[in-house]
Amino acid sequence: IVAIIKYRKRIIRRKLKKKKKRTLFLSIPLILSALGAITSCGESSVSSVTSSSASNAPDTSETVAFDPASLHAEITLWSITGQNNQAQLQSYCDSFMEKYPNVTINNVIQSGMGYNELKEAVVKGFSANNYPDIVQCYPDHVAEYIDYGKSVDLSSYISDPVHGWTAEEKADYIDTFLQEGDEYTIDGTYSVPYCKSTELMFWNEDVLKGLDLSSVDATINAGAPLNQAYFDNLTWEELFGKLCPAIISYNNSLPENQKILKSDQEYHSVFAYDSDDNLFITLAKQYGYGYTGINKATGKGTIDFNNDGMKSLMKTFNDAAKKGYIMSKGSAGGNYTNSYFTAQNALFSVGSTGGVKYQFSSTNPMNVGVARIPHAAGKDPFVINQGPSLTVLDHNDDDRALASWLFYKHMTNEENSLDWAINSGYMGIRHSNYEDEDYKDATNPDGKPAKSLERLMAKSADYTKNITGEMYTSPAFKGSSTARTQVGGLMTSCLTETNLTDAKLNELFEKAVSECLLAL
Repeated sequence: IVAIIKYRKRIIRRKLKKKKKRTLFLSIPLILSALGAITSCGESSVSSVTSSSASNAPDTSETVAFDPASLHAEITLWSITGQNNQAQLQSYCDSFMEKYPNVTINNVIQSGMGYNELKEAVVKGFSANNYPDIVQCYPDHVAEYIDYGKSVDLSSYISDPVHGWTAEEKADYIDTFLQEGDEYTIDGTYSVPYCKSTELMFWNEDVLKGLDLSSVDATINAGAPLNQAYFDNLTWEELFGKLCPAIISYNNSLPENQKILKSDQEYHSVFAYDSDDNLFITLAKQYGYGYTGINKATGKGTIDFNNDGMKSLMKTFNDAAKKGYIMSKGSAGGNYTNSYFTAQNALFSVGSTGGVKYQFSSTNPMNVGVARIPHAAGKDPFVINQGPSLTVLDHNDDDRALASWLFYKHMTNEENSLDWAINSGYMGIRHSNYEDEDYKDATNPDGKPAKSLERLMAKSADYTKNITGEMYTSPAFKGSSTARTQVGGLMTSCLTETNLTDAKLNELFEKAVSECLLAL
């Protein structure tokens, strides 16, 4: 059996290296079907049995058989998966039920709901025993499920010698994505990654690529025209201290019909950042000033953002906003800032990789570049880890909990996670996704039409592999969602306040902290 499994793995690796089209990859299960009950669907029905290794995952020194037909359960998945991805998700349900013939998956799409509404529906269902086995979630939601005693600790399943991941499998998942599932007020793993995304800086290539600003400021990019490398390493200090004032000065020197930064809409600025709360939280992480934390002794969250460092940053951003350097959704009338970017009323736009399509307009097409977001000078370039995960909810039924874990393991195996990464618009959650030739082909912008959404999406997907090691997570606890809301409002206030005195700044911070403490 062990020899067959090793042979199967070699065949898969060889096929992955040689394949050029997705169809070749999908043919592998047919080649392997002769293995019958031993292997199927990209997973093995023969699993390792040994003591846990240092990585908390089993090794392959011994094996034991598990008959998929022996598992009997009916489980329900709730999600708000978009229409374009629903067929993909259903295909994972179908292939799982083929492998586990006595398990039924009810794949319920809660159309018309947002993530907060989905969470409220789950919580409301606890009292009536009308809630799913698996649900899409954000960490703040899971913290609430934990508070109700309903979220399942998956750490024992992950390390299980029969049903868990091998050390090799676990290492293939991106660390930051897994880490998010451990950052709750109690020890354990209470969520697992699925629809993950981060933020990128989108920039107007047609205007900025090759732009020579040396006549305005010869120190920008060492006097050379603007290029990808410059934007990849942009700091907030460079952005506000040099680039933005140089662009505005250059723009003011141009005839009206040649302006590179338009001002025909009410809101316009050089730089736009869509999420006010992400901006504040990311700044706290990049500069090391503190946002929130968890007191392990008490199991409660802590509110850490009321400090001189963050107040100084808010003054800097307030000054930048008044000079027309930056705006956000909150400071731009509540409108998504990508609408200003696509109309050329902003030259940079920071937004989610899960919403790349909104950084492009077919009515005003342009070549859009991608780069990491600005970072603090001399410090690590952190970017936020976001996007929904999945959590398993407790029904006091071991078979349902096991089936739920095995379904997650199946839907994120090497084949299915690759399929999701290529076709869903979300990031690959396994390192192997980015190494696969199909992924490289799909995300190669070369040959994609100029000024097209196809080219932009390929560039965005290709670029994310550069920043998977730079993503960070924030701890989740009862009240952490309130903290996010409060710092978002605080960021908006600091970007819109016309006279941000020290007294006013202290008042804004104290009010935000007070609201956070009430929610703990």
